[in-house]
Amino acid sequence: MICGLQKSKISILPDAFVIVALLFSFAMARPFAHLTVMKETAPHYGVYQVQFSHSHLNFDPYLEHDLAVEWTQPDGETITCEAFYDGEGIFKARAYCRQRGEWRWRSVSRHSHLDGKFGSFTVIPSQLQGKLQISKQDPYQFVYDNGTWFLHIGDTGYRYVVQSEPFWRDYIDQAAKSGITKIRTWFCQSRSTVEHLFVQDRSAPHLDYWQEIDRRIIYALEKYPHIILQLIPYGEDTEELKRYAQGDQMSQWVARYSQARWSAFPNIYWCVSNDRQIVQNPPLKGRQILASTIDRIGRDMFRQETWNTLITNHQARFSGYDFLDAYWSQIITLEDLDQVAGTIIQEYRPKGSHPVINDEDRYECYRDAGNKRYFFRRLMWASLLSGGHATYGGLRTYEAYDGGDRRGVQGYYDACERGTLAQGAHDFNHIHEFFKKSGLDLIGMQPDDGFVSGDSLHFKCCHDDTDILIYCANPTGSTPRTDNPAAKKPQITVKLSAEKTLQTWFNPRTGEWRNGKDVSAGEHILEPPGNDRINWGDWLLWLHREI
Repeated sequence: MICGLQKSKISILPDAFVIVALLFSFAMARPFAHLTVMKETAPHYGVYQVQFSHSHLNFDPYLEHDLAVEWTQPDGETITCEAFYDGEGIFKARAYCRQRGEWRWRSVSRHSHLDGKFGSFTVIPSQLQGKLQISKQDPYQFVYDNGTWFLHIGDTGYRYVVQSEPFWRDYIDQAAKSGITKIRTWFCQSRSTVEHLFVQDRSAPHLDYWQEIDRRIIYALEKYPHIILQLIPYGEDTEELKRYAQGDQMSQWVARYSQARWSAFPNIYWCVSNDRQIVQNPPLKGRQILASTIDRIGRDMFRQETWNTLITNHQARFSGYDFLDAYWSQIITLEDLDQVAGTIIQEYRPKGSHPVINDEDRYECYRDAGNKRYFFRRLMWASLLSGGHATYGGLRTYEAYDGGDRRGVQGYYDACERGTLAQGAHDFNHIHEFFKKSGLDLIGMQPDDGFVSGDSLHFKCCHDDTDILIYCANPTGSTPRTDNPAAKKPQITVKLSAEKTLQTWFNPRTGEWRNGKDVSAGEHILEPPGNDRINWGDWLLWLHREI
């Protein structure tokens, strides 16, 4: 049986409930329908927001409000989450609508004007897929909450949520168009520090800055709910991380406030920091930070995490991942180089039982490869068939937009048209096309390059009992940075045990499909059918065994 995309079960609803659902589906066409504020209905896997006004604030509303909301789900479970202050006397709290049916809520606070508020709403069916979770069938794969497999095609758009970036809409609109499903983004307006989260004397937050982050996360949720934002609250701010460990109240507030504000959103997960050198003992220098500091922040965030949002950390290139055994860490996040054989993924899969992501490799404008389109296409296919995931990088999004072509977040296709980028992400949509049309996903697939010679630079393979996927990179050499697809047909030697195996070829450069002849048990040398030049270069072979 071919392993296809998992679909959520739809129950038969009472007539009145169907009418409500139809009315809601009409409402969903309006802006910001996935975030519902104090309405009678809310979409399944969306966000519900309640808010309260307090006109006489005789306390610090950010640090001393102690306001929480108790949400009682349809199954009777009560979940308590912290509210957050959003200026002008307004407090808000948000729930992730993970269950359909009637919800009830109640506010709890020592401040009488905020305590004892209550209400209810009904969560009804929607087209949303929900939060990113780890598959129960395969701990190395992601699914949305509705069970649909998540095809991870990452991008680095660090400054997407930063208020000084003028082309943030173009960036995410065109990222979605190119097939990106995950975006790495941080809260740093400077090169890598988060001082803009606070007013200059650090006595209070810079609320406008936080509200703009909010606006852009909501924009992504409403237009592209399938895209997951990896939020990196502390960015690359080594000093802020140190302050957290020293007990600085505002440093610790950053994580708490971020979670109160966004943990209910289905389109985010947390990454504590980015690209720091993790060390075990002082003294510290440069980008170094103690493992105990990251571990403390991770534990605090895990304890504060109401809605089961995933958490990870990212550290310096070539340094691996130091938190394999940390209970708060649910993703193995790596930074390496030239991983077109998936070596780092294959190394870390046996070390842990979580998804493995090579979240930084080469960029088009930094540590660039010669044939960028081939390099990133090869990186994605190799990572997927290694049982892991990879991330693309284009412009210098870690630097502020300055009117030039290379810096800041900008539209991918705009940058390609200007010649700033060389179409490095142009073939990602073909990856979506393959899995959509084949009906396959990678849940339960086992990496096995030994099935096709074990030369992982040339061949990547994964399979289950019925389906075999083989990516033939067909490179000109053995140096990923300078390799090109070879001007010759690829040939793949396989030994099959089934009496009949169906042979289908997929061109990852064009999205073209070609059917080969059925093959019987035994050893075979297979190549794409036809003699035209389009057969040169890299190919994906799909073998389906009839058992």
